[in-house]
Amino acid sequence: MFNNFGEGIRTYVINLKKRTDRLSSVLSEFADKPEFKLTIVDAVEHEIGAIGLWHSILEILRRPEVDNQEYIIICEDDHEFSPNYERDTFYENILRAAKLDADILSGGVSSVKNVIPLSQSLLWTENFSGFQFTVIFPRLFKVILDAKFENYDRPDHKICMLSSIKLVVYPFISQQKEFGYSDVTRGNEVPGRIRGLFQASSDTISSILDVKAFYSTLNKTVPQIDEINFDHFTIPTFIINLPKRSDRRFHITREFVGKSEFDVTLIEAFEHRIGAVGLWLTIRKIIDIAIKNNDDLIIICEDDHQFTECYSKHLLFQNIIEAHHQGADVLSGGIGGGFNQAVKISENRFWINHFYCTQFIVVYSKFFQSILDEPFDEKVTADDFISELTSNKMVIFPFISVQKDFGYSDATINNNKIPGKISEIFTIGSQRLELTKSLTEKFDDHFLS
Repeated sequence: MFNNFGEGIRTYVINLKKRTDRLSSVLSEFADKPEFKLTIVDAVEHEIGAIGLWHSILEILRRPEVDNQEYIIICEDDHEFSPNYERDTFYENILRAAKLDADILSGGVSSVKNVIPLSQSLLWTENFSGFQFTVIFPRLFKVILDAKFENYDRPDHKICMLSSIKLVVYPFISQQKEFGYSDVTRGNEVPGRIRGLFQASSDTISSILDVKAFYSTLNKTVPQIDEINFDHFTIPTFIINLPKRSDRRFHITREFVGKSEFDVTLIEAFEHRIGAVGLWLTIRKIIDIAIKNNDDLIIICEDDHQFTECYSKHLLFQNIIEAHHQGADVLSGGIGGGFNQAVKISENRFWINHFYCTQFIVVYSKFFQSILDEPFDEKVTADDFISELTSNKMVIFPFISVQKDFGYSDATINNNKIPGKISEIFTIGSQRLELTKSLTEKFDDHFLS
C-alpha cells in the first residue's frame, strides 16, 4: 500500500495564468522535493474567486488518472513549506491518516475549531480554514464532485463540511505566502494578516495540547469517590426568578421536588431594562450571600432550567468533587454550545474554552471574589463574562441540565425571535461534544493498541 511514495505523490497546483509571480514562487517550493510529482493546473477564472477555485478542484478530481490514486495533494500557488516539513514524518502521517479513515489531511490551517491531539504530529479538527496544501483521500472524491456549491460557500469550509475525519499536521508544514493580494479571500491583502492568522491558529493548537497534557497529569491525583455515600450532602442552590414570571416559578419549583440534595433559596431577580444586566446583577447578589454564608460552593440556577434524563445525584456530586480537584472555577450542567475548543478530561466531563447559557452552574468559592471585583457595563452577558473571567470552565456530559423553551427570554432577546432556537442550540452543543467524545475514545484506542 502507498507504493507511490517512490514514484512521487501526485500534487496538483492551481494557478491563474496571469499570476506568474505565484507560479514562480510555488515551483521554487517544490524544486528540491522529488517526493512530489507536480502538475500545474490552469485555474478556472470567475468573478467570484471562491467559485473559480471550487471549479478548479472539480476539474482536478475529474482527471482520469486521479481515480487510480490512493490519495492526491491539491495545492494552491501561495503555498510555502515551513521549516517543520520533513519528508519521512509526512509519509508517516499520511499512512496514519489512511488507517484512521481520514478524508483529508491538511499541512497547515489559518483557523481551527475544536481539536483532538492524536500523536506528536497529528490532530483531528472539527473545522478549519486554509486549503493551500491538502491531502485528499479517494473516499471524498465523489462526495466533492456531487456537492452543490453556493455563491456564499468557501472551498475550505465546504470540504470540511463534506468530510467526516479531518486531520491536520502539527506543527504546520505549510502556510500561505503573502503576495499583497488574494484572488479568493477578501482581506488577505492586508500586510501581515495571513501570517497572523496562521500564527494564531498554531497558538490555539499549542494551548489545547497544554490543556490535554495538564489534565492527563492531574487526573492521576484525582481521588476515587465511587464508594462515597452522598445521602447527607446538600448544596446551597439559588434559583433566579422575576416575581411576574409565575409560569417559570411553577416550573422550576417542580424540577426540584424530591431532590433533597439541593438546599433551595428563591432569589428575586433584579429587573433592568436590559435583561442580561439584570441577570448579572442578580448573580452578583447571590455571590454576596454565598460569601456571607461562608459557602464552599453554590449552584446558581435560572428558572428555565430543567433536568435531563441523565441527571443523578451521584453523577452531580462526583463531578463536583472531581472538578474541584482539577481546579475548576465553574462547572456547568449543560451548555448551548458557544465553545471553539473542548477537551475530554473524564468520562463525564469536558474542559471548554467558552460556553453559552447559565441555567445551571456550580460556582466554587475561590471564584466568588473575581466575579464581584470585575467591572462591567450594559453590554455584559453572564455566559460571555464568566467565560472571559476564567479559563477553568467545565461541563458535565451528557448534559444533566438544559433550558426549557417558554417562547420568550428575559435575558437573551434573540431567543425570542426564532421558535425552538433554545432547544436547537442545546442539541447542537450536545452533538458536537458527543462527536468529540466518541472520536477521542476511538483515537485513544487506535494509538494505544
